[in-house]
Amino acid sequence: MKILLAEDDTTIRQRLIQSVNNNIINSEITSYKSANETLCYAKQNKIDLFILDIQLTDYKGTHLAKQIRAIPEYKFTPIIFITALAGEELMAYRELKCYSFITKPFTEQEIYEALKEVQEYIENVSSKKKTIRIEQKCYIFEYDVNQISYIESYGKQILIHVKRNHTIEVDQIAGYSLKGMMELLRDCQFVQCHKSYLVNCNEISRIDKSNNIIYIRENEEPIPIGNKFRELILGER
Repeated sequence: MKILLAEDDTTIRQRLIQSVNNNIINSEITSYKSANETLCYAKQNKIDLFILDIQLTDYKGTHLAKQIRAIPEYKFTPIIFITALAGEELMAYRELKCYSFITKPFTEQEIYEALKEVQEYIENVSSKKKTIRIEQKCYIFEYDVNQISYIESYGKQILIHVKRNHTIEVDQIAGYSLKGMMELLRDCQFVQCHKSYLVNCNEISRIDKSNNIIYIRENEEPIPIGNKFRELILGER
């Protein structure tokens, strides 16, 4: 699990890092003092959990959370707030889909419980399987959407890049448009990044912001980000 922490208090930051390392197996935590640094890192890497202090040095953690939620792949990613401000809590729950709070001053047990709840939530979501069926002239293809890395429009066909046996294979599908595929996947974590590409947000390994490129896990071919979709993907104006 990749965790991104934004906390400007050195003592609290070290406590949280230690708690994560002690309580979540196979976790990787990165921390920053400022909201801006945190946002930049989130855009370049795939994060599974955000832990955000509400009061940061450059601007509020709630504003940072809004910027994070504007990035499609983080629309439902769990966020835990670190706060001493009770008034911020209700707003965050309503507007930012905050998963949990850790209220200052906090105990080790409170940190542990918040982290374990999020870990169980992520594992539960990951275990749910959703399939789509695509009928062709001679075959019916059935896909676990979690195994689809990305979808490409190629001439009059759709190319579905799907993970099978630790490699990515390509199925050629006739009679479907990219718009039609997006409709099939409307409740899933897919986003259009280019006029010819849909990508599975959960399969993004990193985003090269300077070159407008997305990289997918287990795939060496870069996927372009079209100018029309830059704001949607990067949360920029």
